[in-house]
Amino acid sequence: WTGYVAYIRTNICTSQTAVLNSIISILMASLRLPDKYFCVDVEAVATGRGHGTSDRSPCCVVVMDKDKRVLVKRMIKVDKPIVSYLTPLTGIGPGDMRDARSYEEVVREVKAVLGRDAVLVGQSVKSDIQWMQLEQGKDYASTVELGDLFKTYNSRYNNYSFFTLAHEANLLLSEGFIGNQHNPETDCLATLKLFEMYYGQTRVLEDAKQTLLGRRPAASWAKSNNYRWEGVCMSAFMPDKCICGQPTLKTS
Repeated sequence: WTGYVAYIRTNICTSQTAVLNSIISILMASLRLPDKYFCVDVEAVATGRGHGTSDRSPCCVVVMDKDKRVLVKRMIKVDKPIVSYLTPLTGIGPGDMRDARSYEEVVREVKAVLGRDAVLVGQSVKSDIQWMQLEQGKDYASTVELGDLFKTYNSRYNNYSFFTLAHEANLLLSEGFIGNQHNPETDCLATLKLFEMYYGQTRVLEDAKQTLLGRRPAASWAKSNNYRWEGVCMSAFMPDKCICGQPTLKTS
């Protein structure tokens, strides 16, 4: 069902919103929590000045299961010179890397605790999958993207609004659940709690979407710092703020 819902959301235009919402409501009503699900959260330091993934290297990974047990929490050795730890974003500083293990060793450890029947839940979960080189059908079965789960039609602008994990957690779980100091374990915990509370819960989910839409999100860390930090470009989604010249994910 999750794949079918994603297809509908992607391929039906906004003018058919009422029909879209009715179909999705029917489908979501039949969804149940999977038997085996995890959150994988990867943090990356800057190894270049650009905003693209070619200028990032994974430095930390946390894997949490549905019982909120931390199965893997590893620092990852970075082979390239580190330009910035991006500490407000990653929660990582130079002193945290002393017990770091090789990237290959950590990837093996992550794969060992998952399995072909695992469902991966996350905010921008595809990037975590790519960082850990996970293969669908071998290392996991399917994914649930929180960004899509909470994606909300905004009639004022005739488009869809997406929200950050911090906005979702601080409004729907508790104020300050995700604070100013980033913590990958907290992100995993918030992700799993939100998934369990709203996945397949059609009416509750629609109420949550309106709550998210009704409160203006706090300025992101990147925006608060003019989309740059220690000389590193942070404007992957803001072409007019880009200082590195790398392709952005949104046209101006």
